[in-house]
Amino acid sequence: MYGEKAIPNYNKERTFNSSLTLITNYGITDNLSVTAFFPFRYILNEKVLFRGQNPNQYSGGKYFRESYGLGDVILQTRYHKSFFSGNLPMIFGIGLKLSNGKINATDVYGERISDNLQVGTGSIDPVFSFYFNKHFGKLLFSAGTFSRISGSENIYGYRYGNELHSLINIDYLENYIFYGGLQFSHLLTTRDYYEYGKITRDRGGQSFYSAGKLGIKLTEQFDLEMTVQIPLLHNMNESQLISPILFQFGSLYRFIQ
Repeated sequence: MYGEKAIPNYNKERTFNSSLTLITNYGITDNLSVTAFFPFRYILNEKVLFRGQNPNQYSGGKYFRESYGLGDVILQTRYHKSFFSGNLPMIFGIGLKLSNGKINATDVYGERISDNLQVGTGSIDPVFSFYFNKHFGKLLFSAGTFSRISGSENIYGYRYGNELHSLINIDYLENYIFYGGLQFSHLLTTRDYYEYGKITRDRGGQSFYSAGKLGIKLTEQFDLEMTVQIPLLHNMNESQLISPILFQFGSLYRFIQ
């Protein structure tokens, strides 16, 4: 993901944020499963400093901050239930976002970089999700929500805002091998806090996205999928690093006994 904020009389800043998430799911029973998300992240921030702004780089110029590694793992229990004679499958999920991700990455001068540039958060937060889907001929309609409730501050006094993700999918299943579709999503975030209570002004707000999706089923067990996401509307609090376009690549492997 690549974003740039261009604000008059402020430093020009760009951030490259890429991630690879490994998702594993184990079915305990026909209705109960356990899912784990392992996000591997790389974040590179480039900022143009004014002369004298940073004592470690007094002459100014480009200043880079970088972090990478395994982010916060999410563990979730999911309950599967079908309603209306099995025509409306639903999934209810509850779990925790762990605090295993690294939060002490430093710049080239040994100074700890900003919390929102770390691969981890340093706090354990509850997470909730709900999804359902419905077939209409060759169309598959699905929708759901995912929320993270901020549990507490990390050891540096930083507290991330709550998040609510909502999405709607419309997939067209032409044949057994190829499929495609459209996705519309919404992200709502509240403001972050630092130093145990001070409001972070340039965080929080909401965004709307649309995305095109194309997938291929290579085998009975293995799928590949690509999504191109474009922002429709941003209503952010002050300024944020926003990606003008986002490419996502995914795969799914089913262990069939």
